[in-house]
Amino acid sequence: MIYAEMNLFKLNDALSLLKDQYSCLKHVHHKILVPLPPSHINKVGNGIKRVLNDNAINAAKKLSGYPLAGGKIRVLSSMGSTFQDEASVWVPVSMEFVIFVPQQGKRVRATVSKLGKKHIGCLIHQRFNAAFHRDTVAEKYSNFTFKLGQTVILEINDYEVVEQILQIKARLVEIEKYEWRKK
Repeated sequence: MIYAEMNLFKLNDALSLLKDQYSCLKHVHHKILVPLPPSHINKVGNGIKRVLNDNAINAAKKLSGYPLAGGKIRVLSSMGSTFQDEASVWVPVSMEFVIFVPQQGKRVRATVSKLGKKHIGCLIHQRFNAAFHRDTVAEKYSNFTFKLGQTVILEINDYEVVEQILQIKARLVEIEKYEWRKK
């Protein structure tokens, strides 16, 4: 889920996920100007983190993906800039991110997190919501009993941000480590 607050994973924890062909993850370095409020002048690092958390959706747009993990924030200059009559000091920073880049037609690994009558809800990377309808499940899985915690491979059909939460509509492609229900 991408909320107003990012609550990012640690960068080192997420880098290993890049090896998975079904991750839809990308490692990026990003330089931005952060408007640091006067109340955070003495605590630059904390102030920058707070501003980034408060503007998570804008960060997602600038990164062309949804932040999953963030690395160390590097202040690029000991001096910031002010613009017109703003109270904020704009500080140039560099940061590494692992971002989730959903694309239509791409496959992604997910974990079943909700069992509904008409749909199955999943979490991608323990953070992003995805769902598929039960009536679109391939016939070879028609007798399958889904379980919470089950790992599945989904194909992304569509995605959008609704009330600051990323929602992904998908189609079930494969079920990993499954058991057939006996009739």
